[in-house]
Amino acid sequence: MALLLDTGILYAYYDRSDLWHTAAVELVAGEPGELLVPAPVVPEVDHLLGVRLGRAARELFYRGLLQADFLLAELPQERVARVAEIDRQFAELDLGYVDAAIVALAESLGIARVATSDRRHFEPLARAFRLELLPSAPPAAATPPRRPPRSARK
Repeated sequence: MALLLDTGILYAYYDRSDLWHTAAVELVAGEPGELLVPAPVVPEVDHLLGVRLGRAARELFYRGLLQADFLLAELPQERVARVAEIDRQFAELDLGYVDAAIVALAESLGIARVATSDRRHFEPLARAFRLELLPSAPPAAATPPRRPPRSARK
């Protein structure tokens, strides 16, 4: 069973200071199926790694693609219209091309498992398209603390 990898999880895999790093490493290391990187995700990961971590991190990412640790999943041209449709359908989320493309690719390949740290966009998508989001829950530190009720603040 294959797993589609979103930008945030791939970035976290390489960045030890990222709140999702441990979860990303455990997920990737323990995944028995193919790890698929949607082609639209590659430039985002490349940019983030280069800007935040530098050239060495980019080269590690490239090596993962070259050695087929991660398999590149191209979005067929005929699915681009579906990307636009998904983006329009979820206009209130302001998805953008990459997130909508991941859903279109999941549909096209018959894959229901998506690794993402982007719960704001993908939780509504998961409900609508019956996707399983991994890791199953965000790290506790990634969830902002709740503010106490006004009555408790003084």
